[in-house]
Amino acid sequence: MFERILLVCTGNICRSPLAEAMVRLQLAEDGRAATAQVRSAGTKAIPGKPADETVLFVARTQPTLAASLQSHRSQSIDRTLTWWADLILVMETHHARSVLKLDPTARGKIHLMGAGLGQSIPDPYLKHETVYREVHNLIAASVASWRHKINN
Repeated sequence: MFERILLVCTGNICRSPLAEAMVRLQLAEDGRAATAQVRSAGTKAIPGKPADETVLFVARTQPTLAASLQSHRSQSIDRTLTWWADLILVMETHHARSVLKLDPTARGKIHLMGAGLGQSIPDPYLKHETVYREVHNLIAASVASWRHKINN
C-alpha cells in the first residue's frame, strides 16, 4: 500500500496536476483520503503557475476534478519530494531519467504512469483540444490501472 504518491511531468501544469487530482479522487472513493497523500511536480516547472487553461476546460464536466485543478500551483521536483514519496509515477521515460539524475536513490520508486496501458502519457501542451481530451482519457485509464497496486 502506498501512502505518499508523487506524479511527475515536465511543466507541472497539464499532465501531473490532472493525474494528482484524479488519484486524490480515486483515493477518496476508496476511503483513503485521510491516510494517503498525493503531490505533483515538474522536471522543468516554473513554480507558481496555475493548471493549463485547456486542462481546466476539458475537466469542467467533472466539477470536483475541475475544482481541485483550480487551486493547483506548479512546483519543481526536488530531493525533498523524491525522499517524501514512496511511489513516483512519471509520464514519460525522460522524466524517470531526470528524477534519477536528481536522486539516484529513488530508482525503486519510479514507474511509468501508463505502464498498465503499455504506453507513455504524451504532452498535450499547446496542442489541439482533442489531444488534451485523449491525454485526459489516458490518465483516467492509467489511474484505474494503478488502483489495485496503490491500495494493496
